[in-house]
This record gives sequence, C-alpha cells and structure tokens, in this order.
Amino acid sequence: MIEYVYKPSRKVKGKRVVSRLYSGAYSLAAGEKPRRVALHTPSKKVALKMLRDIIERKQMEREGMVAPEAMRTAAAVTLSSLVSEYRADLRGRDLASSHVMETTSRLDRMFAALKWTRLGDANPSAFVAWRAGLACAAKTKKEFQTSANAFFNWLVRMGKLAVNPLAKVDRVDTRGKAVRKSRAFSQAEFSALIAAAPESRRLVYLFLVYTGARKNEAAALRWSDITFGEKPSVLLRAENTKSKEKRSVPLRSELVELLRDFADTQATVLFGGGLTFSQGALVFSRFPSDDALHADLRRAGVERKDASGRVLHFHAFRKTFQTWGAVAGVGQRSAQEMLGHSDPALTAGVYTDVAALQLHEEVAKLPWIGAENVSVIDAQKPVKIATSSRFRGLLAELVELAKHALPEGDLPLFGGSSLAARHGFEP
Repeated sequence: MIEYVYKPSRKVKGKRVVSRLYSGAYSLAAGEKPRRVALHTPSKKVALKMLRDIIERKQMEREGMVAPEAMRTAAAVTLSSLVSEYRADLRGRDLASSHVMETTSRLDRMFAALKWTRLGDANPSAFVAWRAGLACAAKTKKEFQTSANAFFNWLVRMGKLAVNPLAKVDRVDTRGKAVRKSRAFSQAEFSALIAAAPESRRLVYLFLVYTGARKNEAAALRWSDITFGEKPSVLLRAENTKSKEKRSVPLRSELVELLRDFADTQATVLFGGGLTFSQGALVFSRFPSDDALHADLRRAGVERKDASGRVLHFHAFRKTFQTWGAVAGVGQRSAQEMLGHSDPALTAGVYTDVAALQLHEEVAKLPWIGAENVSVIDAQKPVKIATSSRFRGLLAELVELAKHALPEGDLPLFGGSSLAARHGFEP
C-alpha cells in the first residue's frame, strides 16, 4: 500500500515553482496504480490526517462497510434532479424525443404521487400499494414500472445506487387485459374503406396493410427509404422501429406503382412539372389522425367495434397484414421478419386474428376416415377374438364338430348352411 503527501511543482518560465498546498497519493493494495488527491492545506500534519481519513473511508467502501461517495452524494440530492440527469443522458444517446419525454414524465408523475423526494424514500411496498390503486389499464401500470426500473437500473450503473429497490417487484400481467383489443379487417371491410377514403389517405391505408408497418414507422418514412428497382422494398430505420433495429420489407408491384404515381404528383404539386423533390422529404407529409380514420370508417359503413368489443384502429392494419398472410399461407418465419418480431409467439398469437382465420376450411382439408369408409380389415393388426361372443360361440361349436369329423361341404368357412352363417358371419 502507498501513502504519502507532497507539494506539487510545475515549471513557470523555465523555473520550477512548488505549490504552497499539499496533495496526497495512495493505493489500497499492492500493485494498484496510486491515486492522487488534492488536500488544499499548507500544513503537512493536517495533510497527513486528511489523507489517512480518505484512505480509511475508501477501505470501508471497498469492504462494504459504508456506501461509496457517489451513492452518498446521490442520496442527498432530490429525485427530480436525478431525473433531469437521466433525461439528459437519454437525449445524449439520440433516443427518440417522444420516448424520452414519455418515460421521464412517468417518473415525475409517479414520484409526485408517491411523495418520494429522495432515493431513500423509494421502497417496494409503497410502490405496490400505489400501483394497486391506479385506475388505469394493466398496460399503463406496466409502463410505469418499466420506466421506474429503467431509471433505478441506470442509477446502479452510474454508481449512484447500490441496488434497484423495485427489482423484485412482480410485473403486471397484461395478457388478456388489453383495454382496446384489436381485430383484423375483413377483405370486404378494407375494400369498403379504400373506396370511401379520400385519395390523400387511401395510399396510407394500403401501405400499412401491405407492409405491416406501425403507424409511427410509416409516418416517419422518407422517399430515400424506398428502393424502386428489380426487387422494390422499403427500409424502416432503426430510430423509428420499436426494437431499435432496422428492417427491410418487400413491396408488392401494385403498391410500387401507386407510390411512383404519388411521387410524381408530389413533385408536381411542390415544384411544378419536370422537377424532383428532396429524397429526404417525408412520403406522407400529412399523415391521417385517429379521428380521420374513424371518419373514413363511418363513411365506409364499417363498424369500428364488433360484438366482442374488439376495435379497428391503426394497429389493426398491422394485424391485418399478419392475418391475411396466415390465411394465404405466408410462412411464419417470413411474417416474423417482416413484422420485426423477436418472439415468434407474438407473431402467431397476438398479431394473428384467430377469429378471422378460415378454420372450418382448414379442418376440412384433413382426410376423413370414418366407419363408412372402412371396407376391409387391416391384416397387419391383430384381432382380439376373445372380446366377441359370436366368435367365442363359433369356436366352441367348431371344436365340438371337429370331434365328429364333419363332411367337407359343411366346413365352417364355406357357404350353404355353414357354421359361420349360423353365427352371423357371412362368407
């Protein structure tokens, strides 16, 4: 272990100038690189005492006897200040501004409702009681917990917190508890919507159904993301996808032609004939709102909510993409890739509208083997003769007749008034 105090020196105009104040150097174990610390005192005796206190505190931190300095500092500041630091870090990582705003605003609302002002106030029991009293959907409760866990885990990584106080709190189960369960469009419903929707929104609806893109992914789409060529496709950029991974989705030829025509129209409207607009421009500069979709559904005569309470909204287009694909025989792995799902169960379960699948037609594809189809006995399968009273009777009489040497014409396996006929077995 190293431990000493000294007065730093530096050269000024060719002369070495020694500092008036002491600094110290120390290491806690053999082989460690010495750490240097300014002690800000001209007294060597005081400097030695200060360095000894620093070393003792660091040794206690290493042994877990006291919290590290960063944790003690974090415990003294307000939670709102720590949330501000967290917000700045999220922005520095180039995350979507909407995500940063949503997650940090949840933290502010939660801490205010719980009356937590410092890290020492955070405890799982209070959180669980507060969550139980929330009058909101299970999904919203889960989002509060997700945001809180992300924040506390960040503090742990920054060395400002020893453990996440909510780490062992059970997560909310959202399965089967969606407030707005969605369904897929039937082909008739979607056809009616396309016929009734204004031209400015028609292409948006077609794009959503035939690419499976989310609303925000389509709204952020730029012309540079579309590849027109032998194998046309659309690139959904990582900053706009939920998984934060880019994915490419192939485009149908019919959709490509509509996009080409729309591009020509946009160029003419914006810049006049013969000019092209920036490839960085948004494809759908005026993306439809929820109210606009609802109005189009009413105009098309399509019920937004069915008898089971399932509704049609923007995510229904994505569910329609998967459901129609499943009916048409699109491979599960291909659908999973185009939808950008990491879990195949999500593609098959949540995003496939089972009610819309033609399950009766699927069952009808199975070969039917019923009693009316059976004409012969499978010789490979043993027959349990002992279970039939007729067989037992026949065998008993055969044994008895064999004793008296029956004539050949009355053998049991031949016609006439044979034993088999008498026992109900036709030759």
